Amino acid sequence: FDGSPQNRRHNIKIGADTLNGILIPPGEEFSLVKALGQIDGEHGYLPELVIKGNRTIPEYGGGLCQIGTTLFRGALSSGLPITERRAHSYRVRYYEPAGTDCTIYPPHPDCKFFNDTGSHILLQTRMTDKDELIFEFWGAKDGRKVTQTEPIIYDVAKPPSTLFVETDDIPEGEKKCTERAHDGAKTKFDYKVEYPDGTVKEQSFLSAYKPWQAVCLIGKKKTATSETDL
Repeated sequence: FDGSPQNRRHNIKIGADTLNGILIPPGEEFSLVKALGQIDGEHGYLPELVIKGNRTIPEYGGGLCQIGTTLFRGALSSGLPITERRAHSYRVRYYEPAGTDCTIYPPHPDCKFFNDTGSHILLQTRMTDKDELIFEFWGAKDGRKVTQTEPIIYDVAKPPSTLFVETDDIPEGEKKCTERAHDGAKTKFDYKVEYPDGTVKEQSFLSAYKPWQAVCLIGKKKTATSETDL
């Protein structure tokens, strides 16, 4: 997440620190939303951009989808069954390659996986000086093998032309863009876990990203007025 705004980096650190050291018992479904708890100013989070509906707006905890995406990828690498995951509404550069992201927004969407290893899993998290977020899953090896294909990207769609909106909220003639354009696309990748007893479990992960229209505000021209004595 190199190049992230300061508030985003701050929120990611709080989220990572909250998860560090969590023990996940065998047979338990882990919920990221539940583990993070309250996401508000009282718990140290700052306002940062989130995707909400058809807008990108600041809210407390913006950037925590970096936590969701890293957790999702770590659970996949560990061979754990994913029980809930949703992609973002549009492609976000922090989460490339497309199709491997995981958004969260309490109470849903959530990022969930199941601990089917038969032993506890210790989750350790840390951030590096190079703006890297690292999640480590510690547990007993049971011999499972993981295969994951690269995401296939298809049905790429260009976004609509920029929408310009006149407003009195900014000075006359000035321009302020509130949304950036993003290409739409669909993606798919396959995930297979082979267990020592010969059992094979497979999942396919599909994502559909909307073509996202850029929106720019334009300061409205002032209308000349005249005074008339009656």
